Amino acid sequence: MADSDNTTTLPSVTQQRSDDRAANRCGQFDDADPAFALLRDWLRAQHVSRVLCRLQQRLETRILRAGCAPPMDVKAGYSIAYQAEVEAATAALKVQDRLPRTPAHSLLGVVAKLEIIVGADRDIDDPTDFPWPHIESILRDLKEVAGSVPLEGPDRSIVQADCRRYQAIAADLTGLGKDAADLPLVGYRALVSDRE
Repeated sequence: MADSDNTTTLPSVTQQRSDDRAANRCGQFDDADPAFALLRDWLRAQHVSRVLCRLQQRLETRILRAGCAPPMDVKAGYSIAYQAEVEAATAALKVQDRLPRTPAHSLLGVVAKLEIIVGADRDIDDPTDFPWPHIESILRDLKEVAGSVPLEGPDRSIVQADCRRYQAIAADLTGLGKDAADLPLVGYRALVSDRE
């Protein structure tokens, strides 16, 4: 009877890894893992933040080229775009803050969480400093064992809606009001299309 504990095999673990890799190759995975939703939310916020950053930079360039007399709508648009970018970046940071409280229910969930950690560091520190190359190495190893998380970029309509939402928040925060929030986003459609 004492040996009965040692006769337990681990085929379910082996099968789980095999199933994860097979599901990954088919582009499907179990949405029940909260880490996947977290990664999707973070990628979406990061994408919107980058779009708004590029918009803000384009408007800044227009202001600089205009010299002493930039049009009022360009200055208002720049102020809104700048604040909207800050709001989107803050949303990405809030998703990152949820990371320690979000459980991973699979090896692919662990991969998803590490994708956020490694991706966030690219924006903050030097990715060649300890421990980032080591963490990226672990992420590569996990992907080799479990596969990669198959995610698609956010749909253009979702990105546009998020940008408009952050633009409205920014217009309120800057005191420029709803009329300024409705100003067309100069070059916005080209920015969104560039990413697709």
